[in-house]
Order: sequence, then structure tokens, then C-alpha cells
Amino acid sequence: MTLTFATWNLLEGGIDAAGIDTRLRRQLAVLAALQPTVVALQECKYWDRNYLQIFHRAEQLLGLRGYLSPSAHHGCHLAVFIREGAGLQVMEQRHEHGHPYWHGAARIVVAADGYLQPLHLVSTHLAPSSPSIRLAEAEAFGLLAGDGPVIAGGDWNALPAADPEPTVAAGQRRKLDRSAAIALEEAGFLDVGAHAGEPTPTVGHFGPGKLAYRCDRLYTTLPAETITGYRVLTEVDAESDHRPVIAAFDLTKAADYACLPASDDRNGRGGAAPT
Repeated sequence: MTLTFATWNLLEGGIDAAGIDTRLRRQLAVLAALQPTVVALQECKYWDRNYLQIFHRAEQLLGLRGYLSPSAHHGCHLAVFIREGAGLQVMEQRHEHGHPYWHGAARIVVAADGYLQPLHLVSTHLAPSSPSIRLAEAEAFGLLAGDGPVIAGGDWNALPAADPEPTVAAGQRRKLDRSAAIALEEAGFLDVGAHAGEPTPTVGHFGPGKLAYRCDRLYTTLPAETITGYRVLTEVDAESDHRPVIAAFDLTKAADYACLPASDDRNGRGGAAPT
């Protein structure tokens, strides 16, 4: 099966002055038109109010089952939405809360048709201003790889490990710290956008003097060969200060790799690469 995973920081939950949700409805329509299997959202502000009214509206407009995980700061809650019945079955929620996470990590464990291991699907949002907190978060996040295969989308709030350094204005240098991204890669997480060779920035378009870089990224511990598509949506720049990102994964290929014996592991730890 093919799993398509979209991630987007909505900016204030998609809610504008006086609680107007028109922008959120446009954002959710964009995502629904992509027909994703999984959606990871960040900055879901106000979604926990009035008996989760906005959250349930998002479920309806996306046509997906949602899971909301509260943030410890600023009300920037995290959400994961799953298209059950499309080869995925939710097994459990295993959200990450508290120290060292600034906001947290919304994590849903699913069973995927034809894939032998539980798959961990994550939405996360690292600390906005502190490189040291982001590094601690990334080191903790790296432990998730020990629980099973992971696909994670989020707002990582600093440069990826290997992208060229962008033009920097005053007050933006903390975003240049790459230590969190390096820690993720050392833990076995693959930057999907870097692998796809797609350098399009996901921030920097929402006003003058902004730092343009790939802030919003997808990471996975699945084999690189399972990645079959990747795209940054630039046509919706008026809807948020972050651009949505979507990638596709062939879980049939992932299942093939998972079944290989250790002596023929084509994930790069030994054995011949597929031809």
C-alpha cells in the first residue's frame, strides 16, 4: 500500500480575529483535496475549547479520524489524523509529554496492511527559540526509533543538517543551529526532503525580512527506497507562515525490507542494494 503523509503548521490554529475560522476551512480543504492517509498538524490553537468543537470540525472536513495532544506551552497543540480503512488500523496513542519537550510529540501507533511491524506516526513541534532545548528534544525523539519504524512530520524550528546556510537577519541566528537535526540523523532518521533533493523553503514567505529555509520537514526510519514522492506546496502561501509538505511511502517495499534476514539487510547495514 501507499501511505501519503502531510504536515502543516497552521498559524494560530487557522483561527483569525474574533474566532473566525474561514482560513482554517480553506486550509483543511487544501489538505482534503490531497487525499492524504495521514495528516500531522502543529499549532492547533483553541482546538481544545468548547468541547473540542474546532477539532471535531477538522475531523469532519478532512474526513479523517483525529487525535489531539496538548502542548505544554502557548496552547500550540499537536494533532494527527488517520484515514482508517485505507490499509491502516489504529492500535494506540503514545504521546510524548513533559521534559525535555517544549510542545510535545503526538504519536499514533498503527497496523498497516501487509506490513509486519507497528508503524509510529508522529506530529511534533520543537522549541521556538532555544537551540539547547531543541537538541534535548531531538535526542529524546531519537529514542522513538527503538520502538519501531517511524514517520514524523513537524515544525523543527531550525536548519536541517546539510542545507546551505540562508541569508540571516538580526535576531535569527539561533535558527541556524543544526545540532538537533544532526542528532536526529545520528539516531537513524532520514530527512525525506533532503533525500528527494527538494530545497524549497517552507518558511520565509510570510512577510519581509523573514528567514527562508526548510523549517517543516518529514523524517522517517523506513528505508529510503520506500519514499516515492515529496512536495512542498507553494500555492497556498497566504494561508500560513509555514508551507504544507507531503510525501508518499510505499509500505509494500517497507514490508519487503522488514522481512530480510540480518545478513541481507538492504537498509545499508549489510547485503547488496536492490537493482
